[in-house]
Amino acid sequence: MNLIFARHGNTFGPGDKVVWVGRETDLPLVERGEEQAREAAEALRAAGLVPASVTSGTLKRTRGFAGIVRDALCPQVTAVQDPRLDEIDYGAWAGLSSEEIAARPGGTAMAEAWQKEDVWPDGAGWRSTQAEILDALRSFLDELLATAKDGKTRLVVSSNGTLRFVPRLLGIAEPGVSYQMKTGHLGLVRRNADGALKLMCWNAKPAEFAAQQV
Repeated sequence: MNLIFARHGNTFGPGDKVVWVGRETDLPLVERGEEQAREAAEALRAAGLVPASVTSGTLKRTRGFAGIVRDALCPQVTAVQDPRLDEIDYGAWAGLSSEEIAARPGGTAMAEAWQKEDVWPDGAGWRSTQAEILDALRSFLDELLATAKDGKTRLVVSSNGTLRFVPRLLGIAEPGVSYQMKTGHLGLVRRNADGALKLMCWNAKPAEFAAQQV
């Protein structure tokens, strides 16, 4: 069984101020973000990985990305939205640029630990808690593994803050490594016949993803 994890595409266009956006801000994909979804679909097609199910978070950016991939590859499949895949609520950091966050007390150290090692920044003023995010994602993954036993491909579309915990919760992460995912990038987890999970790739550009699987 193949589990494909994808981060939605861009929500900022050329000239836009790039800021931290969580579940508190429901932005749609911009034109480039839609292109990234089409690129992801072509990569999955080239790799022979057509999804038998498509699940995304409830936010516009994840629904939009998932819908484009579904329409291109498997229009007969109903795309499902699950709030357990929604992004973290960044609270006090929402709407701020990385430079503005760095200017806040302790902001640089907390942001670097989060970006480089996925260390939750306690005291940053995020509205979501780590326990909330992990419990929701663990519940989703447990259900996914329990129900997907037919050897088919599953596509899951979420956001960077949430996706980075997937390898750890599946027990296939390396210590001290960040599993953040760039916009429009893909990851693949394969479950072998003996039930063992293997991380085949993570944070891969669509073209690189396709080349690795062929």
